[in-house]
Amino acid sequence: MPKPKAKAKPKSKAATAAASKKEATKNNNAVSAEKENEMEISDPTSVPIREQCRGGAESMYTIMRHAEFKESLHKRYEKELQQLYSRMGHQEFLNTFINVLKTVLEAEESNENGNKALSFCAKFVTSFESEKTHPMMTETFHWLLTTYSSSPYVRYRICYFVNLILEKLGPNAALDDTQCDEILETMLERVKDVSAGVRKQAVLAMQRLQIPDNPVDPVVCAYQFHLSADPSSSVRQCIITCMGRNYITVPYILQRLWDVDEKVRRHTYVNMCNYPVRAYKVAQRLTLLEQGLNDSSANVKKTVVNIMLKAWIESYQQNYVALIAALKLDSSEEELMRFRSVTKQMLREIFEQTDNQQLMAQLPLGDDCELHRCVPLECLNVELLLYWQCLADYLESTQADESDQVLPELSVFCTYVNKFCESQKPDMDKFAQIEFQNMLLSLVEILDSYDLGDEIGRSNMKTLIKNLLKDCLLDHKIVRVLVRCMEKLIPDLNDRMQFFIEIIYETCDLNTKQNELVHDRNLISKLLDDLDTPSKMKISSLKVKILELEEQEDNFGRQKEYIQAQSVNEEKMAVTEEYTELIKPLLVKHGFLDMPARPKLSNKERVLKGLFTSYYMVASPHVQKLTPSICKLYKDFICRHLHSSDVDIFEWAIKCGNAYSMFYEAYTKTVFQVVYQQFYKSKEVRVCETSVSCLLELMDHYGIDYIDKLSRKIGAGGLGSKTSNRRQLYTVQDTYDGEEDGDQTVQNSEHSVDIIMAMGRYMEMVADKGVSLAIVRGLCRLVLRGHIDDRPEVLEQLLKRYFNPNAEPIISQVLGMFFENLVRLKKQALLQPCLLPTLWTVMNCSFDSPLNAVQPDYVVKFFIDLTTQEASSPKSNIHNRIALSFLHYIQNYFTERREMCRLLAKELTNLTVNVLNGLEVKTEMLEMADKLITSELEPRVVKNIQVFKTMVDGSFNPPSREARDLLDSDEECDTATVASENVVQSEQVLKHRQ
Repeated sequence: MPKPKAKAKPKSKAATAAASKKEATKNNNAVSAEKENEMEISDPTSVPIREQCRGGAESMYTIMRHAEFKESLHKRYEKELQQLYSRMGHQEFLNTFINVLKTVLEAEESNENGNKALSFCAKFVTSFESEKTHPMMTETFHWLLTTYSSSPYVRYRICYFVNLILEKLGPNAALDDTQCDEILETMLERVKDVSAGVRKQAVLAMQRLQIPDNPVDPVVCAYQFHLSADPSSSVRQCIITCMGRNYITVPYILQRLWDVDEKVRRHTYVNMCNYPVRAYKVAQRLTLLEQGLNDSSANVKKTVVNIMLKAWIESYQQNYVALIAALKLDSSEEELMRFRSVTKQMLREIFEQTDNQQLMAQLPLGDDCELHRCVPLECLNVELLLYWQCLADYLESTQADESDQVLPELSVFCTYVNKFCESQKPDMDKFAQIEFQNMLLSLVEILDSYDLGDEIGRSNMKTLIKNLLKDCLLDHKIVRVLVRCMEKLIPDLNDRMQFFIEIIYETCDLNTKQNELVHDRNLISKLLDDLDTPSKMKISSLKVKILELEEQEDNFGRQKEYIQAQSVNEEKMAVTEEYTELIKPLLVKHGFLDMPARPKLSNKERVLKGLFTSYYMVASPHVQKLTPSICKLYKDFICRHLHSSDVDIFEWAIKCGNAYSMFYEAYTKTVFQVVYQQFYKSKEVRVCETSVSCLLELMDHYGIDYIDKLSRKIGAGGLGSKTSNRRQLYTVQDTYDGEEDGDQTVQNSEHSVDIIMAMGRYMEMVADKGVSLAIVRGLCRLVLRGHIDDRPEVLEQLLKRYFNPNAEPIISQVLGMFFENLVRLKKQALLQPCLLPTLWTVMNCSFDSPLNAVQPDYVVKFFIDLTTQEASSPKSNIHNRIALSFLHYIQNYFTERREMCRLLAKELTNLTVNVLNGLEVKTEMLEMADKLITSELEPRVVKNIQVFKTMVDGSFNPPSREARDLLDSDEECDTATVASENVVQSEQVLKHRQ
C-alpha cells in the first residue's frame, strides 16, 4: 500500500497571524508590538492562554505561535500543552497536533522560526514520564515515518524532527524495538534521497541507532557506503561526525584523508583529534601525519599542526622521543624508511614552535671525555638517534647558537661511529639487522653534514669510510651517502675513483694472484706440517681445484664468454669458501689471524657491496666520463655478474651496466641485450621493474631509433650471435585454451612489435605497482623530451591510465605532474589528436571496465582546460583544430555514435577559438556549421551548432561553463552520480598539489 502523502491544508487564523507576525518583524513598529506581546505573556498576572482561546485547536496554534519566537519560555509552554492534552484527550489532541505539524513542516530549511517550533514540539513529545513509551511519541513517530511528500522541504523537516526527538530523549533513553525498526527502515530510504539536506538529516537521525561493534550493522554499512560515494561534501562531513569510532569504522573514516574536498579532509582531522592517539594502529598514526603534513591545502596542514599534533604531544606529556617511538613501524625496511620520512617532517613542525632550550633538554648528551657531546651508546636507539639527527639539522639550518652544542668534533664523531659499528653482531636476526642499518644510515647522514675544515677530521673520516666499505655489512642507501661524503673529501675524479676501485678489488677478491691463502707456498707448508694425511690431502685438492677454476675464469673472460665465466666464478667462490673454513683454524692456531669482531661477510654480501659502490660512484652529477680504471673495473667485475643467477646481484649488475653504458656506447649493446631479454622473459617483478627503467633510460639517452635498431638485431639474432643466418620455418600450431601457451603467444607477438607499444600494453596488463610506475615515468619523460611526438597512441595510453579510477594514487600523482609540465613546456598541442580516441574509449567501454565510471563531460573539460592558450594565432590555436575535429566527427559519425556527437556539439561553445585575421579557418568552420545545420540532425544538436556559428561570427558571447552547469543542474539532479576521485582531480590538474 503506498504511503499517504501529506496534504497542504489552508492555514488557520492563528497560523496566518503567526506568518503575518514574521513578516512584521522587518519594521520597527512590528518589533515593538512583538515585545509588548511577549511581555504580556510572561506576566504572571495575565490570564492563561487557554482561557483566552475559544477551543483546543486555537489554544494549540496560539501556543505554537509564541513558542516559535521565544525559546526561553518553552518550559512554560510545555506545561500549557500538557494541560491542554489532559483536557482534550489523546486522539483529539493528536489530530490537532499533527495538523499543526503539517503547517510547520512546510517551512524552508533556513527558516529559524520553523526550527524553534519543531524543537519545542520535540521537547513536548519527550516530556511525558512513563515506564513504557508514551502513546503520544508512538503515534507521532508512526505519522512521521509513514508520511511521504514530493516537497524536499517537507522531507527535510520530517527527518529533522525525528532527529530532534531522538536528541531530546537524553543519553540514557531507550525505545521499543518496533519503533527502532520503523525509524531505521524509513531513514535508510531517506539516506538515498536526491536532496543532500534530507540525506544529511537522515544520517543524523540514524546516529543513535547504530551498533559500531557489529560490522554488518545496517546503519554502519550505510555510513560506510555514503562516506565514500555520496556526492555532497556536507553529507560526508556529517557521517564522519556521527559514525561511532572503533577498530572497525576508523579505517573507513581515514579514507576521507584522500577526499577531493579539502573541507572533508579538514573535518576528518578535526574529528579524529578526539580519538585517543594510543587507540590508533601505528600505521594509522603514520598515515594521519603523512597525509596531513603533505596536504595541498594550507588549511588542512594548519589544522594538523595546530590541533592534532598538539593533542598528540600532550598525550605523551611533551616527550618528543616517546612520540617518535609511537610512530615506529619496523615490520619491513620500506615501513622503517616511511617512518623516518614522516618523523622528520613532524619534528620539523615541532621544532619551529618550540624553544631551543626545551628541545636540547630532551637530548641526553654524554660528558665523557672521549665521546664528548655524544649520546651514550648504551641508550642509543632508532627514535633517539633520529631525534638527534633532526635537531642537529634544524639548529644548523637556522644558524642557532645551540648548533655547536649538539654535535661533537669530526674526529670524535668518527670514533663514535666506529664504536657503534663494532656492536654489529654475527647472530643478528632480520629485524635487528634492519634496525642497525637504519641507525647507521642516520649516523652517516650526520657525518655528511659536517664541515670539512678540520684536516685531522678529514683524515679520520676517510679512514672510517674505508673501513666501513671494506669490513661492515652495508645497505645501498648507506653506500650512497658514503660516496657523497667522499665526493667532498676527494674532489679530483681520478683520485676518488682509484680510492673506490681499490676497495672493490680488495673486498671482492678480484686480486686473486695476491691471495696468500692460496698462492703463498711457504705459509701453506707451515700450516700443514702438523696435520694428518687425510686433512693435508683434502686441503691440497681444494687448492688445486681453485687454481684450475681461476685459469678457466681468466680464459672465459678474455673470450668475452661472461655467462661461462660467471658460472666458473660461482663454483670457485664455493670451493674457496670451503677451503677458507678448513684453513682458518690453522691460521688462528699459529697466530697468523685473529678472529674478527665484526661479522664475516659472505661472498654475496661482498659482491653486492662492490656493486653498490660501483653504481653510486659513477651515477653522480660529478662524473662526466669514464676513466681507464673504471673501464677495467667494468670488464673485471660488472660484466661477470650481468648473467648471475642470484636476483639481487643480477639486479644491481644491470643497474651498474646501464649507468656505465650512458658514458660509453660500446657497453650499450651488451647491457641492452640483457635488459631487453629480461623485459620479455623475466618473472621476477624486481628484475622486470629494473629492466623497464633501464630500457627507458637508454631510449632517452640514445634515442628511440637507435634502440629500435638494437632490438631488431636481437630479434634477428644479429647482436652478439656467432651463428650463421637462419630462417624460422612456419609451423602450424594447434590452438586451445591453455594459459601457458596463451602467454607464450602473447610474448612472441610482442617481440614482433616495437618496445614502446609493448610497454603500453604491459602498463595495462601488469598488476604490480612498481612495474607500472616505472613504465609511466619513463613514457612521460620520453614525451616531455620530444622523443615520441609522432606517437599519439602513447599519450592515449597515459590518458586512459590517468582516468582509470583503479589506478594507484602514486601513478595518478605522477601523471598529474606530467600534464602540468606538458602545459608549462607549452606542449599541450600533443593532446589534441588524443581527445576523440580517448573520449570514444571512455564512452564505448564495457560495463565491467573501470572507465565505465568516468563521466565523458569531465574528460572533455579536462582536455579543453589543458589546451586553453593565453595567446595564439589562428593557425597555432589548438581550440581551432579541436573545433574542426568536432565538426568533422559529427558529420561522419552522427548516425552511429549519436551520444558522443551530442556531447561534442554541446562542448563546441566551451572552446576558445581564435578566427581573428584567420579568414580560411573561419570560412571552413562556418561552411561545416552550415552543412550540419541543414542536415537531418537532432534539434538540440542543431541549436548548439547554431550557437557556435554565431560565436565564430563574433555576434554572440556564450555564458561561462559554470553558469550553464548551474542551469542544467535541475535536469541532472535525478541522475546525479558520484564522479571518481581521479576524474574530479583532473579538474584541478593545473593547480600545484604537492
